[in-house]
Amino acid sequence: MVNEVFVFNNGVKLTAIALPLLLAAEYRKSRKGRWIFKPLASLGFLLSAAANHQDTASPAFSKYILLGLGLGAVGDVCLIPKSGFLPGLGSFLVGHLSLAYAFTVYGMDASYGLAGLAGTGVIGAVVARWLLPKVRDPVMRKAVLGYMLVITGMVVTATASLPHTPVPRHQYIGALMFYLSDLFVAREEFVTKSIWNSWIGLPLYYGGQLLLAGTLVQ
Repeated sequence: MVNEVFVFNNGVKLTAIALPLLLAAEYRKSRKGRWIFKPLASLGFLLSAAANHQDTASPAFSKYILLGLGLGAVGDVCLIPKSGFLPGLGSFLVGHLSLAYAFTVYGMDASYGLAGLAGTGVIGAVVARWLLPKVRDPVMRKAVLGYMLVITGMVVTATASLPHTPVPRHQYIGALMFYLSDLFVAREEFVTKSIWNSWIGLPLYYGGQLLLAGTLVQ
């Protein structure tokens, strides 16, 4: 296990500057502001990951963390226009699968995995009961259910590998924040449109991505 110190590199600084401006754009419903500041905020966590990347990290772990973050950035851009929800969902889904695979690279512990499954299973059951009746389209309902299973799997693998991964706190908290941020995306799309979905969900998302980028400091 490495000393888990959060590194304030230039990528972190870029996200820290762009995120408040993105939140202001969301409040003002500024389409131009979203197109400027959301890609910049996402570029920040990609730059942070690149700066954090060290040769001491497992090549497979690094590859799939970087792929997961990259697909997240693609999903961010896809979600800016209303028509991009499904492509964004697909990009995030594959990104979550990539992260889940990365978390398995250093090995997993069954007892930790079962604890993670129990916790996320309860949350997932509550969320499914709340969310799925709001999704009217049958095809979309199946897509959302599949997505929920994938993000649950990501958190489970992040939990199961805690005794073995070199940067456990960044990995677990980052994965959990990513998971929670998705709930606010779903709430905005299917339940209640509210500025709070952005004001809570976006900081959770970008904070989680920066922590996941920090797992590359090994």
